[in-house]
Amino acid sequence: MNDTVTTGEKPARSLDEIPPVPAGDAPRPPETRPAPRSVGARMTVGPGIKLKGEVSDCDTLVVEGTVDATLVGEVLAVSEGGTFSGTATVAEAEITGRFEGELTVSGVLQVRSGGHVAGTIRYGRIEVESGGEISGTVTREESSRDTDSSRPPPPRRDPQPGIDR
Repeated sequence: MNDTVTTGEKPARSLDEIPPVPAGDAPRPPETRPAPRSVGARMTVGPGIKLKGEVSDCDTLVVEGTVDATLVGEVLAVSEGGTFSGTATVAEAEITGRFEGELTVSGVLQVRSGGHVAGTIRYGRIEVESGGEISGTVTREESSRDTDSSRPPPPRRDPQPGIDR
């Protein structure tokens, strides 16, 4: 694209001195197709930055500033000093800052020392370090292996001896 043409002429000093490009040599317009989503799409909201809205097509969201949004992704990491308010549905979450709202984590929810999670929390597995805080409605989501029908049923209790039924 950066073809150099050497002529015996001096370089142009203004756009008016540049001759027009002949029609046959006109550059092609770029193709207009949507950019493919990159694998491992990651966004960081830095300190002092405020973001409000909906976050989509983001595998990993790192919050160092303030986010008030709806997120559906793979990983949510709220760093120390970061705040996430809203709704998040992710596979994994690591909270060292503050989360307020509705959080659904299908895998592991890690609340680190200094982390605060408040609201409606659903998780597959949870790890809370000393100094981490959780408040609100906290529910463990049943995973498929917890509801495996191949396990035998619990043993049946026989009626108390001496009682006819």
